[in-house]
Amino acid sequence: MKYYICELVDNNNESIKIALEDKIIGVSSEFIKKNIEGNFLGYVKFKDHLYPALTLPDKKEFILKIFLIYKSFAFGVTNIIKNEKIDKIEKFNKETLELFPHLKIFSGYFEYNNEEIFIFNIDKVYDEIPENIVVKTPIKKKEEKEHVIKPNAYVIDNKISILKNNIISIIDTSGFCPFKSDEYDGFVEYKNKIYNVKKTSDNPKWIVISKKMALLSEKIEFEYGEIFDSEDKKVLKFKDKTLPILE
Repeated sequence: MKYYICELVDNNNESIKIALEDKIIGVSSEFIKKNIEGNFLGYVKFKDHLYPALTLPDKKEFILKIFLIYKSFAFGVTNIIKNEKIDKIEKFNKETLELFPHLKIFSGYFEYNNEEIFIFNIDKVYDEIPENIVVKTPIKKKEEKEHVIKPNAYVIDNKISILKNNIISIIDTSGFCPFKSDEYDGFVEYKNKIYNVKKTSDNPKWIVISKKMALLSEKIEFEYGEIFDSEDKKVLKFKDKTLPILE
Protein backbone atom coordinates (compact mmCIF):
# COMPACT_ATOMS: atom_id res chain seq x y z
CA MET A 1 0.00 0.00 0.00
CA LYS A 2 1.10 3.57 -0.65
CA TYR A 3 1.30 6.19 2.09
CA TYR A 4 1.91 9.91 2.32
CA ILE A 5 4.78 10.50 4.74
CA CYS A 6 4.03 13.88 6.32
CA GLU A 7 5.64 16.28 8.75
CA LEU A 8 3.89 18.16 11.54
CA VAL A 9 5.73 21.18 12.98
CA ASP A 10 4.61 22.98 16.14
CA ASN A 11 5.11 26.61 17.17
CA ASN A 12 8.40 25.70 18.88
CA ASN A 13 9.74 24.36 15.56
CA GLU A 14 9.69 20.79 16.86
CA SER A 15 8.54 18.24 14.30
CA ILE A 16 7.22 14.70 14.07
CA LYS A 17 6.51 12.47 11.10
CA ILE A 18 3.41 10.37 10.51
CA ALA A 19 1.97 8.39 7.60
CA LEU A 20 -1.47 8.75 6.00
CA GLU A 21 -3.09 6.26 3.67
CA ASP A 22 -3.05 7.16 -0.01
CA LYS A 23 -6.84 7.15 -0.35
CA ILE A 24 -7.30 10.88 -0.76
CA ILE A 25 -9.58 12.60 -3.27
CA GLY A 26 -7.49 15.77 -3.36
CA VAL A 27 -5.36 18.36 -1.56
CA SER A 28 -6.32 21.86 -0.44
CA SER A 29 -4.80 24.79 1.44
CA GLU A 30 -8.06 26.77 1.93
CA PHE A 31 -8.68 26.48 5.66
CA ILE A 32 -11.52 28.27 7.47
CA LYS A 33 -11.06 28.48 11.24
CA LYS A 34 -14.40 27.81 12.87
CA ASN A 35 -15.62 25.87 15.91
CA ILE A 36 -17.78 22.93 14.87
CA GLU A 37 -18.97 19.74 16.53
CA GLY A 38 -16.51 17.20 17.89
CA ASN A 39 -12.75 17.63 17.78
CA PHE A 40 -12.68 19.38 14.42
CA LEU A 41 -10.64 22.54 13.90
CA GLY A 42 -12.80 24.13 11.22
CA TYR A 43 -13.53 23.55 7.56
CA VAL A 44 -11.42 23.02 4.45
CA LYS A 45 -12.76 24.10 1.07
CA PHE A 46 -12.41 21.61 -1.77
CA LYS A 47 -14.44 21.61 -5.01
CA ASP A 48 -17.35 23.67 -3.64
CA HIS A 49 -17.66 21.54 -0.51
CA LEU A 50 -16.62 22.04 3.11
CA TYR A 51 -14.80 19.17 4.83
CA PRO A 52 -14.35 19.13 8.63
CA ALA A 53 -10.66 19.49 9.43
CA LEU A 54 -8.66 17.57 11.99
CA THR A 55 -5.04 16.78 12.71
CA LEU A 56 -3.01 14.71 15.13
CA PRO A 57 -4.53 15.14 18.62
CA ASP A 58 -1.85 16.65 20.84
CA LYS A 59 -1.45 19.36 23.48
CA LYS A 60 0.85 21.16 21.03
CA GLU A 61 -0.52 23.52 18.39
CA PHE A 62 0.68 22.43 14.96
CA ILE A 63 1.28 24.73 11.99
CA LEU A 64 -1.12 23.42 9.33
CA LYS A 65 -0.49 24.42 5.72
CA ILE A 66 -1.70 21.49 3.61
CA PHE A 67 -4.87 19.42 4.01
CA LEU A 68 -5.27 15.93 2.55
CA ILE A 69 -8.91 15.48 1.59
CA TYR A 70 -10.59 12.16 2.37
CA LYS A 71 -14.22 11.35 1.52
CA SER A 72 -15.60 12.63 4.87
CA PHE A 73 -12.92 14.87 6.38
CA ALA A 74 -9.63 16.72 5.82
CA PHE A 75 -6.37 16.02 7.65
CA GLY A 76 -3.97 18.91 8.20
CA VAL A 77 -0.16 18.67 8.05
CA THR A 78 2.71 21.12 7.74
CA ASN A 79 4.47 19.42 4.84
CA ILE A 80 4.07 16.37 2.63
CA ILE A 81 7.51 14.75 2.42
CA LYS A 82 6.93 11.85 0.05
CA ASN A 83 4.40 9.42 -1.38
CA GLU A 84 5.91 5.99 -0.77
CA LYS A 85 4.91 2.35 -1.29
CA ILE A 86 5.41 0.40 1.95
CA ASP A 87 5.32 -3.40 1.92
CA LYS A 88 6.00 -4.27 5.56
CA ILE A 89 3.66 -2.90 8.24
CA GLU A 90 3.86 -3.71 11.95
CA LYS A 91 0.53 -3.81 13.82
CA PHE A 92 0.05 -3.04 17.52
CA ASN A 93 -1.09 -6.04 19.56
CA LYS A 94 -3.79 -5.89 22.25
CA GLU A 95 -1.27 -5.91 25.09
CA THR A 96 0.62 -2.91 23.67
CA LEU A 97 -2.58 -0.91 23.27
CA GLU A 98 -3.62 -1.68 26.83
CA LEU A 99 -0.28 -0.43 28.14
CA PHE A 100 -0.18 2.59 25.81
CA PRO A 101 -3.79 3.59 25.03
CA HIS A 102 -2.69 6.77 23.24
CA LEU A 103 -1.49 4.53 20.38
CA LYS A 104 -5.09 3.68 19.46
CA ILE A 105 -5.17 6.59 17.03
CA PHE A 106 -2.59 4.70 14.95
CA SER A 107 -3.17 1.49 12.97
CA GLY A 108 0.53 0.47 13.06
CA TYR A 109 3.96 1.63 11.99
CA PHE A 110 6.78 0.96 9.54
CA GLU A 111 10.52 1.61 9.27
CA TYR A 112 11.58 4.37 6.88
CA ASN A 113 15.13 5.76 6.65
CA ASN A 114 15.99 4.23 10.05
CA GLU A 115 12.98 5.91 11.64
CA GLU A 116 9.68 4.50 12.93
CA ILE A 117 6.75 6.19 11.18
CA PHE A 118 3.33 5.73 12.82
CA ILE A 119 0.28 5.32 10.55
CA PHE A 120 -2.74 7.42 11.48
CA ASN A 121 -5.87 5.26 11.77
CA ILE A 122 -8.17 6.63 9.08
CA ASP A 123 -10.80 3.90 9.65
CA LYS A 124 -11.24 4.95 13.28
CA VAL A 125 -12.11 8.48 12.14
CA TYR A 126 -14.71 7.16 9.68
CA ASP A 127 -16.31 5.15 12.49
CA GLU A 128 -16.60 8.16 14.79
CA ILE A 129 -17.63 11.07 12.57
CA PRO A 130 -21.34 11.86 11.96
CA GLU A 131 -22.97 11.04 8.65
CA ASN A 132 -23.46 13.79 6.06
CA ILE A 133 -20.91 16.02 7.78
CA VAL A 134 -19.47 17.21 4.45
CA VAL A 135 -21.58 20.11 3.20
CA LYS A 136 -21.79 22.10 0.00
CA THR A 137 -20.19 25.54 0.24
CA PRO A 138 -22.90 27.99 1.33
CA ILE A 139 -23.52 31.09 -0.76
CA LYS A 140 -22.15 34.07 1.19
CA LYS A 141 -23.45 37.58 1.10
CA LYS A 142 -20.95 40.06 -0.29
CA GLU A 143 -20.44 41.78 3.05
CA GLU A 144 -19.54 38.51 4.81
CA LYS A 145 -15.89 37.58 4.90
CA GLU A 146 -14.17 34.33 5.82
CA HIS A 147 -10.74 33.93 7.33
CA VAL A 148 -9.26 31.89 4.48
CA ILE A 149 -5.53 31.21 4.26
CA LYS A 150 -4.38 31.20 0.63
CA PRO A 151 -0.63 30.68 0.20
CA ASN A 152 0.85 32.70 -2.65
CA ALA A 153 4.44 31.42 -2.70
CA TYR A 154 6.63 28.37 -2.31
CA VAL A 155 9.51 28.67 0.15
CA ILE A 156 12.42 26.46 -0.90
CA ASP A 157 14.75 25.18 1.84
CA ASN A 158 14.28 28.47 3.73
CA LYS A 159 16.63 30.10 1.19
CA ILE A 160 14.56 31.37 -1.70
CA SER A 161 10.91 31.78 -2.66
CA ILE A 162 8.95 31.35 -5.89
CA LEU A 163 5.54 32.88 -6.51
CA LYS A 164 2.84 30.26 -6.97
CA ASN A 165 2.00 31.41 -10.51
CA ASN A 166 5.63 30.95 -11.60
CA ILE A 167 5.79 27.24 -10.71
CA ILE A 168 5.55 24.92 -13.71
CA SER A 169 5.89 21.62 -11.88
CA ILE A 170 7.48 19.74 -8.96
CA ILE A 171 9.07 16.41 -9.93
CA ASP A 172 11.35 13.83 -8.34
CA THR A 173 15.13 13.96 -8.77
CA SER A 174 15.45 11.01 -11.16
CA GLY A 175 15.78 13.26 -14.22
CA PHE A 176 18.55 15.47 -12.81
CA CYS A 177 21.79 15.50 -14.82
CA PRO A 178 24.77 16.88 -12.83
CA PHE A 179 26.93 19.27 -14.82
CA LYS A 180 28.73 22.07 -12.96
CA SER A 181 28.73 25.29 -14.97
CA ASP A 182 28.97 28.84 -13.65
CA GLU A 183 26.30 29.18 -10.94
CA TYR A 184 24.40 26.03 -11.92
CA ASP A 185 24.85 22.44 -10.77
CA GLY A 186 23.26 20.64 -13.68
CA PHE A 187 20.17 20.50 -15.85
CA VAL A 188 16.88 18.65 -16.28
CA GLU A 189 14.65 18.03 -19.27
CA TYR A 190 10.94 18.57 -18.75
CA LYS A 191 8.37 18.40 -21.56
CA ASN A 192 11.06 18.75 -24.26
CA LYS A 193 12.63 21.81 -22.67
CA ILE A 194 15.96 22.04 -20.84
CA TYR A 195 16.13 23.89 -17.52
CA ASN A 196 19.31 24.84 -15.68
CA VAL A 197 19.28 23.49 -12.12
CA LYS A 198 20.70 25.06 -8.99
CA LYS A 199 21.04 23.15 -5.70
CA THR A 200 19.48 24.55 -2.53
CA SER A 201 20.20 21.43 -0.45
CA ASP A 202 22.80 18.67 -0.26
CA ASN A 203 20.04 16.11 0.42
CA PRO A 204 17.54 16.88 -2.34
CA LYS A 205 14.22 15.10 -2.77
CA TRP A 206 12.49 17.26 -5.40
CA ILE A 207 13.15 19.38 -8.46
CA VAL A 208 11.07 22.56 -8.46
CA ILE A 209 10.70 23.83 -12.03
CA SER A 210 9.94 27.51 -12.47
CA LYS A 211 9.54 29.47 -15.68
CA LYS A 212 13.25 30.29 -16.05
CA MET A 213 15.18 27.64 -14.10
CA ALA A 214 14.85 24.78 -11.60
CA LEU A 215 15.91 24.17 -8.01
CA LEU A 216 17.18 20.87 -6.61
CA SER A 217 15.54 20.98 -3.19
CA GLU A 218 14.77 19.10 -0.02
CA LYS A 219 12.03 21.05 1.74
CA ILE A 220 9.15 22.85 0.04
CA GLU A 221 6.69 24.91 2.09
CA PHE A 222 3.58 26.88 1.16
CA GLU A 223 3.42 30.37 2.62
CA TYR A 224 1.49 33.59 2.31
CA GLY A 225 3.62 36.71 2.30
CA GLU A 226 3.79 40.30 1.14
CA ILE A 227 5.77 41.08 -2.01
CA PHE A 228 8.09 44.10 -2.07
CA ASP A 229 10.56 45.62 -4.53
CA SER A 230 14.05 45.96 -3.02
CA GLU A 231 17.15 47.09 -4.93
CA ASP A 232 15.73 46.12 -8.33
CA LYS A 233 14.58 42.73 -7.11
CA LYS A 234 11.48 41.38 -5.44
CA VAL A 235 11.43 39.94 -1.92
CA LEU A 236 8.83 37.99 0.02
CA LYS A 237 8.15 39.00 3.63
CA PHE A 238 6.33 36.45 5.80
CA LYS A 239 6.26 35.89 9.54
CA ASP A 240 9.66 37.18 10.68
CA LYS A 241 11.56 36.30 7.50
CA THR A 242 12.51 38.01 4.26
CA LEU A 243 13.59 35.92 1.27
CA PRO A 244 14.47 36.79 -2.32
CA ILE A 245 11.92 35.85 -4.98
CA LEU A 246 13.16 33.83 -7.95
CA GLU A 247 11.74 35.49 -11.06
